[in-house]
Amino acid sequence: MFYKVPENLASELEELDSYIERYRSGEIDATTLKVRRVPFGCYEQRIDGSYMVRIRTTGGALTPLQLRTMAQVSARYGSPAIHITTRQEFQVHDIALENILPVMRELLQVGLVARGGGGNTVRNVLVSPDAGVGFDEVFDPSPYAFALTSRLIAEPDSWLLPRKFKIAFSNSTADTSYAEFNDLGFVAQLRDGERGFQVYVAGGLGTRPEVGHLLHDFIPAEDVYVVTTAIKRLFDQHGNRKNRHAARLRFLWNTLGEKRFRELYTEQLERVRTENPPALLLEEVPQSGTLPPFAPEVDPSREFAQWRERYVEPQRQSGLVSVLVPIFLGNLKNEDAIRLADFLEPFGDHVVRAAFGQNLRLRNLPESYLAGVFHLVREFTELASGPRLLGNSIACTGADTCKLGICLSKGALTATAERLKNADLDLDQVPDFRLNLSGCPNTCGQHMLADLGFFGSVGRKEQQMFPAYMVVAGAEIGAGKARLARQIDRVNARDLPEFVHEVLKVWLVKKDSYPTFSAYVDGEG
Repeated sequence: MFYKVPENLASELEELDSYIERYRSGEIDATTLKVRRVPFGCYEQRIDGSYMVRIRTTGGALTPLQLRTMAQVSARYGSPAIHITTRQEFQVHDIALENILPVMRELLQVGLVARGGGGNTVRNVLVSPDAGVGFDEVFDPSPYAFALTSRLIAEPDSWLLPRKFKIAFSNSTADTSYAEFNDLGFVAQLRDGERGFQVYVAGGLGTRPEVGHLLHDFIPAEDVYVVTTAIKRLFDQHGNRKNRHAARLRFLWNTLGEKRFRELYTEQLERVRTENPPALLLEEVPQSGTLPPFAPEVDPSREFAQWRERYVEPQRQSGLVSVLVPIFLGNLKNEDAIRLADFLEPFGDHVVRAAFGQNLRLRNLPESYLAGVFHLVREFTELASGPRLLGNSIACTGADTCKLGICLSKGALTATAERLKNADLDLDQVPDFRLNLSGCPNTCGQHMLADLGFFGSVGRKEQQMFPAYMVVAGAEIGAGKARLARQIDRVNARDLPEFVHEVLKVWLVKKDSYPTFSAYVDGEG
């Protein structure tokens, strides 16, 4: 639906199946199997013998049928919930090794693949969650993201890179897909009426994050593929294959220096152009509402009005709205995902995308059906009755399941949310405040993009160690003005909820004196 499945994927799954069987019979070791399974988006969890499969959904886009199938697969083979990631993907957890291939084959039947969900591959391509429906967008970049995904995942060199390769498309200079924080980022532009993109390169998060560098102030939209291929080949040929901790594209930029990087890029770009590759096959993404066969509901209650104020936005398509569905920690119960898919299916295929806050964004819904949406979502997400700030807050899985986790970031956010819900703070004044937690210095919780962020560490007092979080604050998002959050200090994990409460309490007093939270951090520390 949103990308074309490679023709050779079925045979690749058969090969992966053979490696799993050889491992189970003792013919090969765990390391040999890991090299094969990780590029298929299959990771071992903290509990031995338990695996996670990460599913590619370009721009977070999927149909109600695909959503239902994921939930059914999770119910049959995995955990009680599917997980929405901060990169617009979905994960099925707690899968036994012998069930990995059944999961992947059932997903394949509805056009979903896990290939490229992990390893040194072209990863999931990001798109602004409001692409195609937002009032402020320059144009919808979704067709370019979908077509580029289809082309790249069919190319053999997309699976054997020095490290992972991440791409993002933003529909305006607000950069709501974080294009400047990816290996390659495209920001929609119009120049003399021509569609095109501003291009950023060598950004990224992780343990040594960096804001991307401007590669092109403008390229025609039809150059997306040649620019991507030139960068991919440059990375493939010159990236560090000896030290994975220094192998991302941003390290290559710094090792080569800007001048040499640009020289090598220009050489690759000219070479790709001489090959005269075919144009990307763009398909229009419809943004229109389908009237379902059931009548709309009416809800005159104050609760509905408050929910609508917090979570509903008009689209530029007359009479249609988008709805943010907050999913705490990104964990959507299987039965709730199925109910949501059943409700959405009559509205058409283009009605749901994953958002970066580990949430869902429904779209193309006739305004008259909002009461029905409200009654459904508040049954399975308590956050629908609370402020948007809590619904947008992010925590990675942390030490609960991740082998790299230091702290229990999900528990920390849960405790923080409870503290804020019981506080006398008007959080509706700061609905877009970014509160992000990661369980370790890796940036799965996107703490370096937060207004107020935390990452897990170990505190020491005399001879004793205790769980703690490093505090970062003041990130800026926006093409040409982006900056990472800066490290402030450390807080005991036990004290984190109260610390967040105190920061927000002060910010609510100060916010009218500063244009952004980052300006406040700069001005007052």
